[in-house]
Parts: sequence; C-alpha cells; structure tokens
Amino acid sequence: MDLFEELKERHGFEAGAGFVKTALSGVRFFWSTETVARAPLIYNAGLVLILQGNKIGYLGDRVFHYNPDHYLVLSVPLPFDCETHATPDDPMLGLFVDIERADLIAFLKLMELDGPVSRTATSLGVAPAELHGDMRDAVHRLMRALCSDAASQALGAGILREILFHAIEGPHGPSLRALAQGDTHHSRVSQSIITIRENYADPLKVEVLARDAGMSVPVFHRAFKAITGTSPLQYLKATRLGRAKGLILAEGLPANEAARRVGYDNPSHFSREFKKHFGVSPRDARSAGYMPIDI
Repeated sequence: MDLFEELKERHGFEAGAGFVKTALSGVRFFWSTETVARAPLIYNAGLVLILQGNKIGYLGDRVFHYNPDHYLVLSVPLPFDCETHATPDDPMLGLFVDIERADLIAFLKLMELDGPVSRTATSLGVAPAELHGDMRDAVHRLMRALCSDAASQALGAGILREILFHAIEGPHGPSLRALAQGDTHHSRVSQSIITIRENYADPLKVEVLARDAGMSVPVFHRAFKAITGTSPLQYLKATRLGRAKGLILAEGLPANEAARRVGYDNPSHFSREFKKHFGVSPRDARSAGYMPIDI
C-alpha cells in the first residue's frame, strides 16, 4: 500500500479535493485526485510540503512551482492563484504546517538567532525553496508518524521542530526572522494583515492601517506591496471575496447575504467583483461545487 492509500484509509480522503486536520495541532493534509484549474486561494502563513504531484502558484507576474523537490515558505497569509496537477491514478498529496509568530519567536531564541535584522528590509512573503536531503528525510518521517495517533503524539512535535529548523536555515529564513522581530516592516505588515483578516467586513482605510503600523501611507503601501505582492485595498478585496465564496459554497448563504456579511453594501457591485476575481458569478460558483478557500 502506497503512502497516499495508507493515509487515505487513515484520514478518510475522498475523491476530488479537500483538506483534513491531523493529530498534530496546526498541521493538515490537503489532496486532490483531479486536476484543478487555476483559481484564487488564500494560504495562511506556514510551510507547504508536497509529497506527490505538483502545484503551481501565481502572484502577479511571479510563478511558483512546488512539488516533492520544492516546498513553499509563506511568512504572511497571502491570496494568490493556484493550480493543481493530479489524476485518480497519480493524486496530489500535500501537508500544510502553520507558522505562528509566537512559536517562531521562541524557537529563534532557542536557536540563538533572535538578534536584530534589518528593520526596513522587505521580501516577498511567499517563495519556493529546494527540499534538501536532511529536510526531505524529516518530512518523510513526519508523514510516517501521521499514519498513527500514537506516533504523532510521541514523535510529531520533535519532527516539526526539525523541519522548522531547516526552513529557518534555508534561503528564506531571513523573512521568517524578520517576521519574528517586533520592529520591522515585515512584522508590522504582518500585524496589519491580521487586522484585515479579523475585520474584513468593516470599512477599513489604508490611512488607519498605516497609522496603526507606525508608518506613513507611502511607506506602508510600498512595504505592504513588497511583502504581499498586492496593495492593501486589493488584499482586503481578495479577503472579502474569498470569505464570501466560503459563505456561499460551504454554508449555502444567498449571494446577497454573503455580500452583506463581508462588507459589501451593493449586491450588484459584489457580483461584478466576484465574477472578475473568480471568473464565475456567485450562482455559477455554487453549481461548480465547493473548493477550500483557506489552506
């Protein structure tokens, strides 16, 4: 029995695409048994590890390939387009590991890497990295441990720490370190993103976000776009539309009600924005079936 079949039997993977929590907090499997066309998704901050199959991410003019040889590092939650290549005979299987800022701060202190980084340095909050030998070995040991609740509890936390260690030591470790620092553009933008994701239905203004981040509006706008690949208002729009899609497809709400809940006063404007963003109207999206919005 291959790993996908073993995990399918253990976790109840179904045909199509989806994700499921594991016995380890902040760790979840995602899978697909079919090719999924390019569509907007929102990834949380964390590591995306592909065990088999491959995915392609698009952010503006940037293209990210992640597969069994390359993992994805996200230092902040990001909305971007994603496509999946898979078939029933060759399914895609991946693992998402959340990265919490508080845990990252504690871990960097343990590694004695909590010294200052450039306060104003910014780098894009998503990037692929090569899955080298030591980290590859740790990922496969984690997969084996997740086949058993007992092994997950006994071994999982230690293996996760090993994987995070290799990610911090990797080429995109500086962005993770910047996130953990309290007075960097990266950490300030990260806090603004938390504000947007927790208050997306409110009439948020860039001027207020910039003030709360302790930056001028031009500096905040430049830093935000350098890290997320998009402007604060476009990020807010993507978040609102993503939440609305979840309300429509996962909870069965009418489009007008979903629009109201995410902060749209005009249903017609919402429908136009929804179709522009997802390529289908809210009604057509419902008939297409539910796909996860956040990973």
